[in-house]
Amino acid sequence: MSNLPVPVNLDTVANNLADPLFLVNRDKEVNWLNKKSRELFHTSDEDAQGAVITELTGIAKLDSLLDDVFEQETELKCSYEEASVKVKRQDQRYFFKISINPIFHEGEIWGGLVQFTDVTRFHEMEKIKTDFVSIVSHEFRTPLTTIIVGVEMLKEGMLGDLTPRGKEVLEAIGADCERLSRLIDNLMELSRIESGTIYVEAEPTDVTDLVQEAVRPLKFQAEKQGIELITDIAPNLPPVAADFNKAVWVMANLVGNAMRYTDPGGTITVRVRQRGKRLFFSVQDTGCGIPKEHQDKIFRKYVQVSGPGRKGTGGVGLGLAIAKDIVMAHGGEIWVDSELGKGTTFTFTFPVYYGDESVKLPEAEEKGG
Repeated sequence: MSNLPVPVNLDTVANNLADPLFLVNRDKEVNWLNKKSRELFHTSDEDAQGAVITELTGIAKLDSLLDDVFEQETELKCSYEEASVKVKRQDQRYFFKISINPIFHEGEIWGGLVQFTDVTRFHEMEKIKTDFVSIVSHEFRTPLTTIIVGVEMLKEGMLGDLTPRGKEVLEAIGADCERLSRLIDNLMELSRIESGTIYVEAEPTDVTDLVQEAVRPLKFQAEKQGIELITDIAPNLPPVAADFNKAVWVMANLVGNAMRYTDPGGTITVRVRQRGKRLFFSVQDTGCGIPKEHQDKIFRKYVQVSGPGRKGTGGVGLGLAIAKDIVMAHGGEIWVDSELGKGTTFTFTFPVYYGDESVKLPEAEEKGG
């Protein structure tokens, strides 16, 4: 191996990287940045020195991400969506994935190294896919509606009497049409969420009304399957700031999922409790549980958990992805706790209502150029 001296120093290497880099201390003040950072955020070494990184970049999300790293004293661990931001420079929009690694000094955390990785190309590909899904969903809607109308006419005898076997076939066709209709609704809802055109109208929502509306259409199905559906709502709960219809959809989706994984004789409990300024909604079942390896990815699009406990026909793994987007649009969180063979609990939070406000799906922060 050659012992010749390295012709460049680390600053030269960092300044030739394609990714913007920042070195910040525990107070989130910039101590160093590379050339790409200076270009992207239109700053200089002098102006950046000592500036708080959220103020310098205009990316408020960095505050909570850095807090997570400093509290856990480990590298940033969160989903791709949570770690992605949008930066506007002149007439161009760029998307970056943020990585943060802690920096230690004498055994204590000193600060962090913040790296922006350009993922604009992937976002553009995602938009193309989303637009395609939206167009296909709309195109499917018209012929499916025609089929549904025809099936109903046949079932009502408008085109003549049917044999018992014919009625069975029509029932099967009708059930598949309903499944396709739900799938199209989910795809269209997902497209609206991803395009940023969906709005959440937060208004004072009574918790009891929300839960009852969600479970009402599922009670008969639960009884038919031999499952006990229990609601456990703490007394005197304040209203939540929520879009009633979308909140009901989230709750109904979680209960419907629980029914597919719970055997006859089992129970599903819908529980609501308050902790501070948030209400915690949980759907707990005594079903087959979710394998540990699937729990981290269950809220991703097109992910389904298969197993011996699953009953009935499902969609294509969009329900939980949509539920997560709706909950996050309300400023809440959603997660799962499960043990194989012992059941699953899905929990999500909504903020307590404190006044009139309209909440839009949050867009990533922008820094003007």
